[in-house]
Amino acid sequence: MSRGQAARFAERTAFERHYVKHLSENANPVAILAFNATPPVKRKFPAGARGAYRADGHYIVAPARFEAMPDGAIWVGVFAHEMGHAIDLHGRPADQGGRSIWLAPAIRRDRDRIGERWVAARSRVAGEGREMPEFPPAAHACLLALIADRREARRVARQWRAGRMEEALAALIRARRGAPAGRSPACDPRLQIYGFAVVGAFIGAVYDLARGSGPPRAYYRRFRHLGTPTLTIAHAAEAFANAYVADVLEGTELLSFLVRTAAPHTHAAYRVLLARIAARHDGAT
Repeated sequence: MSRGQAARFAERTAFERHYVKHLSENANPVAILAFNATPPVKRKFPAGARGAYRADGHYIVAPARFEAMPDGAIWVGVFAHEMGHAIDLHGRPADQGGRSIWLAPAIRRDRDRIGERWVAARSRVAGEGREMPEFPPAAHACLLALIADRREARRVARQWRAGRMEEALAALIRARRGAPAGRSPACDPRLQIYGFAVVGAFIGAVYDLARGSGPPRAYYRRFRHLGTPTLTIAHAAEAFANAYVADVLEGTELLSFLVRTAAPHTHAAYRVLLARIAARHDGAT
């Protein structure tokens, strides 16, 4: 759905206005409505700060404009990630977890399958079968737009379908390093690399770094457990925020496919929760 259709990001403040205009025109409409259902965030940016969301004051740490910042358009992705946290956490005590704690059973289901699923995938011989779904046309078109060498694009797709997710993501990042700047900040190669790193961090949060990347386990262990030290409110919160980024950045057709196929139960639960938030009735406790 484009911005000319029903779902449009609300531009309630100058800060929001500057960032949302660089999000994808094909952003998930439910993700847009969840953004609009969340009260506008305030902004702070002390010297030397990094991106963050603070639930106690409902504000995001980010520059008012990213153009003069050394990281440039990467801040568009940081804004999307921190807005994911804001959608999840606003109005709730941060130390008790956000609405995303509702994802915990789905995360457990994905983890329960990890041994069987990925060991089987690694043991397959090329051409004998595929563990992951085929790339849908829109995701495949995005892949071809990002990797000029068609043989390399096919290799990346095969890696992903075989469950070699980290290899596929590393190849996508390599393909964008040093690429010429796009026609707009949304097409900046550094932002595209950030998007693939977010996919890796989503996987890391769901699988407690048995797969994927992202913050170290020591970071997750600092937070309240959801039944076990290996699943905390931080795992759920990071999974939610990273899935949200995949729903709204340019290239969402590819990013959201990667997230969905990497952890299907978690992604399905995230989408249900997002719809509840968008309807201003999240039903989560």
